Amino acid sequence: MGRPRKQTVDYFPHFVGADSKTKFILENKWGNDGYAFWFKLLELLGRSDGHCYDCSVSANKMYLVSLARVSEETADDILETLAELRKIDKELWDTHKLIWCQRLVDNLQQVYAKRTVQIPCKPFTEPAAPTPAPAEPPQKKEEPEPEAEEKPKKRGRPTKRKSVLKVKQQELFEKFYAAYPKKQDRASAEKAWAKIEPEPDEAMTEKIIQAVELSKKFDNRFRERQYTPLPASWLNAKGYLNEFAQEGGNGYGAYQNRRSSGPATDPGGFTPSGGFKGSE
Repeated sequence: MGRPRKQTVDYFPHFVGADSKTKFILENKWGNDGYAFWFKLLELLGRSDGHCYDCSVSANKMYLVSLARVSEETADDILETLAELRKIDKELWDTHKLIWCQRLVDNLQQVYAKRTVQIPCKPFTEPAAPTPAPAEPPQKKEEPEPEAEEKPKKRGRPTKRKSVLKVKQQELFEKFYAAYPKKQDRASAEKAWAKIEPEPDEAMTEKIIQAVELSKKFDNRFRERQYTPLPASWLNAKGYLNEFAQEGGNGYGAYQNRRSSGPATDPGGFTPSGGFKGSE
């Protein structure tokens, strides 16, 4: 059977180097009885379990009075003075008639450091409740992600090619391109249109379209599609400035029928010029 785990001591530090305010007050009021009462009380607390003495029990109170060899009235006065001086716990004394000296217990730290039993705590002190661990949120059951259905690829419209022309010039170019008989290499045709100086307006666009119509009539290259110039080539060669000499020729470019004895006529309002002449 093991030794009982006690919360008492056989000794306590008794400091002698410094003047004690408590000792002087007690000696001044009660002489040596006051001094003796204080240290006999500390000895009693040292050997009491938990270092606390309960004077609410009449037998305990009688024992303290007898031990100190003072009257009960003197004992009560000294204890009230010790409570006022905060040498014993005033709250415990006033409420429960318990004698507890926190300074005494603090001076016993080294004694209890060598023991397995913990140092006593002040009575009627609720131990700090352990902080509950934060509740873990319920884990959601991981559900397998549904397999993504492969959506059929939509055959959208082909990406519209970015034009080099401004909006207004695109509108004018569309009129020209609609009139031109060969629809090939539009991008190059737009670049060629953008090079025209000055920048075509509505009136100039109409003249270019008239030139296309005259080329269809008088330029033999326009009679067979395989020989018709690409729109970009026609624009870069300034084909819209060609002057046709007479309707009905079988050459291309500015044509003049040499078999005709009369002067060349001007179909479409174009002035005849040297230009390209057809062969005889």
